[in-house]
Formats: sequence, structure tokens, C-alpha cells
Amino acid sequence: MAENTGMAMRAMANTGLKNLRLVSPLHGWPNAKAALASAEKNDLVNVQVFENLTDAVADLQLTCATTARPRNMIHEVLTPEAAAEKIMSLGSSAGIVFGNEKNGLTNEEISNCNFIVEIPSVNFSSYNLAQAVLIICYAVMMSKNGNSRSRQFKTGKTSIATQKQLEYFLNHLETKLADRNYFPPDKKRRLMMQTLRNMFKRTSMTTQEVQSMLGVIEGLSKLT
Repeated sequence: MAENTGMAMRAMANTGLKNLRLVSPLHGWPNAKAALASAEKNDLVNVQVFENLTDAVADLQLTCATTARPRNMIHEVLTPEAAAEKIMSLGSSAGIVFGNEKNGLTNEEISNCNFIVEIPSVNFSSYNLAQAVLIICYAVMMSKNGNSRSRQFKTGKTSIATQKQLEYFLNHLETKLADRNYFPPDKKRRLMMQTLRNMFKRTSMTTQEVQSMLGVIEGLSKLT
């Protein structure tokens, strides 16, 4: 619902988060109902619209997917507080990915993120979208204001790779594996790549590491 977008904007404004990225909003943008729900907070949040999730997160170095449903994939699952600390400790440009109110995120969308954040609950498995946004934004605000850092991630002279760089690497890897007939029948290829994506996404690869892995792939592809 458009009202959820407005309430999410209000939650972001109240917790100091300023950039909202919408992926193909069902009711279009700008939207009068969203503006009404966020009221005077409208000018405190910058809204951008993208056609797909890949483009929306391309320049980010870290993305976390919000979901309450169990998934048949290997992925790090964190509480909002732990996710906020991780974001702060890496010092990276990060994005928190929310699905729509009805269906949430797909497995493919989750596999494009670095880790999962799950909000604990007692009686129901999930929260209203705007409620979930508020809870996670609050955790990020508290971690930022308290400078709560459980660990430091040193990258030296390089930096955390952007999602665009990781996508290039993973697409290149898939192409080279396909050239070598690595994949079984097509119906299993998607699941195998999903596993590889989850593995590499959760490692917080640096730009230098991505370049090194691209070199490794090129070197192996030349072997007979």
C-alpha cells in the first residue's frame, strides 16, 4: 500500500535515515497517499525510484534482506541490533532490503544480499511493513548514536566491493562454469548459483579480492 511507503518515510525521518529507494512501486511515485501518511516528514527523506533491485543496490557495499520465513539456503541471520552493529562496524554504504507487504522477498532477491535480518516475535512470524522498517531503523539509529561496535573490519588500501562489482564477478563466474559444463541440467543450475551467491555475498569481499578472484577464474579457464 502507498500508505506503508509514507509510514516508512516517517520512521526513517524520525530515526535520521535519509535515503529511500523504491523498486517499481505498484502505485507509482510520487503518491498522494504516501505523502499524507508521512505528513511533514516528506522533505527529510530523499526518494529514488528504480526498475529492479539489482539497479537499486548496485552502488552499495553491503545489503541485508529482511524476512521472517525459513529459507532453504545458507545465510547468516542476525537480529536488528546485530545487523545494525555490523553495518556500523564495516563503515560501508549499506542498504536494508524490504519486500512488499503481501509476499515479502523472493529467494533470488535474498541471495543477492549479504545477510538476513530477522525481527524476533512471539505470536506472529512477521510484522507490518512499516513496523518492521521502524524497528530496524531504530536499531541502526541506536547503534550509530552509541557508536556500538563489536568488531572492526580492516580493508587496508582497498574497500568493500559494491553490489555491482559483486554481480559482475558472479555473472562472470557463472559464464565460465557454464562454458566448462559444470552445471547439471538447467533445473539445478539456478539453485547451484544461488548457493554460490550466498557463499560469496556473506564474506564482505573487498574490491581487491573481487579482482583477485576474477584473475583466478581467468587462470583456471585457460587450463585444459
